[in-house]
Amino acid sequence: MLICIVVAVCGYCLRRKRPIPLPGPILFSPRRHRALKLAEPILVATSISGFFEADVGALTDEGRAYLRAPLLHQIGLRNDASDEQALEHFETMLERQWYRLDLDKLNATDDPRAAMGFACVRVAFLVRCALLQGWVERDPAWRVLLLNAQRAQECFDSWEDFGQAYLAGRQQWVAAFRADGLGGRFDQADLDGLLKPPSGGWAELPWNALPALDPVAQP
Repeated sequence: MLICIVVAVCGYCLRRKRPIPLPGPILFSPRRHRALKLAEPILVATSISGFFEADVGALTDEGRAYLRAPLLHQIGLRNDASDEQALEHFETMLERQWYRLDLDKLNATDDPRAAMGFACVRVAFLVRCALLQGWVERDPAWRVLLLNAQRAQECFDSWEDFGQAYLAGRQQWVAAFRADGLGGRFDQADLDGLLKPPSGGWAELPWNALPALDPVAQP
C-alpha cells in the first residue's frame, strides 16, 4: 500500500514538472493560427503532434488511429465507419450544424457559459483533426474554424476567461457521465501553464487584437 502511494505521488510530481514545449514557428495567417490555438487544452492533455503543421498529412499513422474512434464518436458515427462515410457526414452537417456540437447535449443544470467554452475548444480540435484525417475539405473547415474563433472572442474577455470556462465546462460535462474521448484531464495547473510566459501556448497571443473574421473587404 505504501509503495502504491509513493508511486502515485511521484507520478503526480513528475506531471506537474513536465516541461512545456516552446511554441514553434507560425505556419498560418494570424487569424487561422489563433483559431487553432483554441484547441490547446486538448493538445495539453493528449500531446497530439502535427496539429499546427501546414501539411494536411502531418498526422502519423499512430495519431490517425488514436484519434479515429473519438472523432467518429463526437459526430455520432460508429467506430467502424469508413472514411467515405465520415466525409459524407461532414459534407452534410458541418457548416449547417457546427454551432450545435456539444451544446445540444446540455443538462438543465449546466452552466451555459462554461458549456460554451468547452464547446469552442472541442469544435476547434474536431474540425482541425477532421481536416488532417481527410474527412473535410479545406475551405469549409477553415470557415467553421474562424466562425468558432469569432464565437469565442464574442463570448469571453481573455484567454484566461476562456480557459476558466473550458475548465468548468469539462468538469460539468464529465460529472454528468458524458464521455470526453477527445480530451483528457485538464486542471488549473495546466491552464496556468498555458498562460505563463514565455512558453505558455496562450501567453504571448493577444485575445482581441485581431478579429477572427475580417469584415473589411480586401483590395
